[in-house]
Amino acid sequence: RRGRAQRNYPCDNVIVVYFGSALAGLNGTGEVAFKRQLYQCLISSALVVKQAIETRRAQNVFGLIVWQFGEIWPTGGWGSVEYGNPNFPGQVLGGRWKPLQYWYKSSLYADAFASCGAGGQCFLRNDAPAPFQGSLTLQLTDFASSAVQVLEQKNISLPAGAGAAEWFSSAKVGQHDGTKGILEAVVRDQRGGVVSWNVVPFVTPEKMELEENSLTVNPVVLADGTPAANLTCTKVAMFVTLTTLAHGRFEDNAFVLHPPGRVVQFVPVKPGMYKGQEELYREFATSLRVEDVMTYRPGQPVVRMV
Repeated sequence: RRGRAQRNYPCDNVIVVYFGSALAGLNGTGEVAFKRQLYQCLISSALVVKQAIETRRAQNVFGLIVWQFGEIWPTGGWGSVEYGNPNFPGQVLGGRWKPLQYWYKSSLYADAFASCGAGGQCFLRNDAPAPFQGSLTLQLTDFASSAVQVLEQKNISLPAGAGAAEWFSSAKVGQHDGTKGILEAVVRDQRGGVVSWNVVPFVTPEKMELEENSLTVNPVVLADGTPAANLTCTKVAMFVTLTTLAHGRFEDNAFVLHPPGRVVQFVPVKPGMYKGQEELYREFATSLRVEDVMTYRPGQPVVRMV
């Protein structure tokens, strides 16, 4: 009993910091309250680690080790991957990716990466053992209108890393009000392929002036037979997080969803856990659900699966 208590880290403090005590409902009970607490814990803890990693990559730091990668049993903890024993109900083979693991892949541990901070101070960094040539786009999405505005676009030429960095100042980024919109830093290679896509919040989710977005999800099958989630929204949705009991992961998760939406592919584990595609799709479709920051704000309708 004592050992389990030492490994179940409380999330109360970080939830209050990022979502506020009024929105947290930490004393709530029941299915909806538990889902809200879990979602806010996942996003809050991911934001804590994201802030720490970006701060260190902005400094003269050449290596990072995180604690921890995988949970050692079904628990709330700092692992970026859930417990991976499929013999326990709800667990998926190899461990379900938490939002933080998706952020590692999309930006935090990408070799070429960019971020910005207060006053419009931005930096580019290349940690690959080869020079990097490409481009950076800083784009701002307005919460009220969902309009996307390109604030800065520049070519990148960084020498081989680790630690090759370039700093620059953007007056437009410096004028950005984080309560009104979200900044994204997109690094592409010379062929136009996305190398990293970094969501850069300037305020906590509690202070984002988001609007009701009519977020919905429905399961679909792609041409190659792979399951996917078809997401729709009428306004910007923040930290959209998909979940399913099917064994595998999504191609992307915990992202900014721009209207009218997008299709997110599911990547099943290999070797397969299913007798065929039909069995895989059935488990995927019957357990698919989606959450975002607005899902658990007072007075918001429950997200629909259609």
